[in-house]
Parts: sequence; C-alpha cells; structure tokens
Amino acid sequence: MNERPVRLAVIVLALVHLTLGVLGFFFLPENNQTGANTLWIFSATGILDLIRAGTGVGGLVAVLKPAAMAVYGWFVFLAFAGLTAFGVLSSATNTAGDAVNVGWADNILHALTSLAAFGIAAAVMRRGGRARPGQPAHGERSGA
Repeated sequence: MNERPVRLAVIVLALVHLTLGVLGFFFLPENNQTGANTLWIFSATGILDLIRAGTGVGGLVAVLKPAAMAVYGWFVFLAFAGLTAFGVLSSATNTAGDAVNVGWADNILHALTSLAAFGIAAAVMRRGGRARPGQPAHGERSGA
C-alpha cells in the first residue's frame, strides 16, 4: 500500500486543527465581548484551542513514522469521539458557564475528525497485516 494518501490525510487533519487552534487564541472570551468568542462558526475557548493545537502538532509529528500515524489515529479517534459525545450533551442542555462551550458546528467537526482518524488508523493497521513480497502472509507456512 502506498503511504502517501494516509500521510496526506494526517497532514490535512493536523493543519486544519492547528490553524483553528492557533487562530482561536485571538478570539478568546477575555479578548472579546460576551458571545463573540467564535472563530468563523466554531467556538474558541482556551481548552478547545489547546486540544486543537495539540492535535495539529501531534499530527505533524506523527507523519514521520507509520507506527506513529497509527497511534495518532487511534488516540484522536477516541479523544474526539469522547469530545463529540460530551459536546452533544453540552449543546443539548445549553447551560451557561460551560468552560468548553462547544456548539453544533464543533460537534460536527469533532465527529468528522473522529471518523477521519479512525480511517487513518485502520488504513495504517491494514497495511501492517499484509505480507511483504517474498514473505508468507500471516498464518501461512513457508516452505513445502
């Protein structure tokens, strides 16, 4: 399997989150009027910006090794699946004073990120299960 599409997917995912994370620091509630802490349609809070920036930096580092891309994929899948579940409950209750302040646009972004990360991890793991040329496939015996 060619690793190029998987690497490209990790880079795109990382750059999207790094951009949102870094730009989000300019739209924190401390710097803006109440309710103006959004970056385009996404919420911008300190916690979300740290999560997004960390996801971006982690992805750019993970591109260096296929094993690191698999770990990155599984970690981001689990983390963003949890963040999506939290966000759906948080958005449905809409209570004031929420430190994370996620909205429905954030939930969609987090769910799509989780699915993309699962695809990345599955693609890397699938490649690891294939036999290399000249070697028997998993479970096959070599020789006659």
